[in-house]
Amino acid sequence: MMTITPGTGHTYPMVPLAWALQMAGHEVLVVSCGPGLEMGNAGVRTVDVSPGLSLGMMQGKLAANHPELGAKLAQEALDANYLDIIGSAVAAALRLQPQMVEGMIRTAEQWRPDVIVHSPLLAPGLVAAAKLGIPAVQHEFGFVRPSGKIMRKAYPDLFEKHGVELPEVQATIDITPPSIQAPEPDSWMMGFVPYNGSGALPEPIFDFLTNAPAKPRIAITLGSGPAPEEAALIFRQVLEMAPKTDAEFVMVVPTVDLEPFGPLPDNVRSFGWAPYSSLMAHCSAVIHHGGPGSALGAIANGVPQVIPDFKGLARPLIADTMVQRGLARVVPPEEIGKELVESLLADTKLPAATNEVREEIRNMPKPHEVVDRLAALVEAGK
Repeated sequence: MMTITPGTGHTYPMVPLAWALQMAGHEVLVVSCGPGLEMGNAGVRTVDVSPGLSLGMMQGKLAANHPELGAKLAQEALDANYLDIIGSAVAAALRLQPQMVEGMIRTAEQWRPDVIVHSPLLAPGLVAAAKLGIPAVQHEFGFVRPSGKIMRKAYPDLFEKHGVELPEVQATIDITPPSIQAPEPDSWMMGFVPYNGSGALPEPIFDFLTNAPAKPRIAITLGSGPAPEEAALIFRQVLEMAPKTDAEFVMVVPTVDLEPFGPLPDNVRSFGWAPYSSLMAHCSAVIHHGGPGSALGAIANGVPQVIPDFKGLARPLIADTMVQRGLARVVPPEEIGKELVESLLADTKLPAATNEVREEIRNMPKPHEVVDRLAALVEAGK
């Protein structure tokens, strides 16, 4: 069973493992809600334990009920205690969603899985595994590495309500390449496999994305991470510089209406959605919001990155880590312009470092190898 936080950034990294489990003949049930149900579109059986709920709604309710936590997250995302701060915020958000929390635990008790693979900091998966006496395996989404102990400390009332401590057997699947962050000693490494949703591309769009352009192509993809005003600022910067820049720009904007910006310049195309493999096939660089999926997806496709310096949950950590490894530039949003793009296209160090880590990802254990470890973990506990 997989218990997944209802956000695309938590869901997409777990799809390849779900595929590998099913290909090996194992039965998989995903328990989530909102964007977590995207697993169903990927071909995995799902249960909706809180219809209509999404991570964005959880964050909004948290901000309304605990504004002090949001301010603390923004100020201390790079502080030494940032994981405890995130844990406290997640625990507060989960307390505001008892239907989802109890629904996950109840479904586990009904279905009785052999192992629970859970999103980071998702306490219901830990509690359910403890109640059933089965292993709990945390599937990380990249860069941020919390532990079960953090949730036991931040959310003691849930564990006490169900009369359990942390599961006796725990493991962690880490998808961050070791040269970016040194892995924890007991982590199971797994190479990142890009996935960002499913759907059919009309043939003209597929042809455009997969044919080599005459000029350098820059992708702009902001995912679901930034606030609308942040996204609008980036798009405005791109649209202002595009007519002055000898390059073409592809903007992927699933949640933003571009109509107020007026007609797009001739060298700008926009799409509501595009798969990583097609979008990055012929890109020279990508500008993105600093989410872990976007960062790892660009690396896996060998594309250098620019991250606007917006503050928010985990993003300063990711941006700082990417810069230290030589994989990205982090700049104030207002500096995204013609000079930056020309400098980026002339840079040789970013592509070299990106290709090094791309090769590292290719050599990391594959999802089917992690399936073998999961099976061995279950057998050892019988």
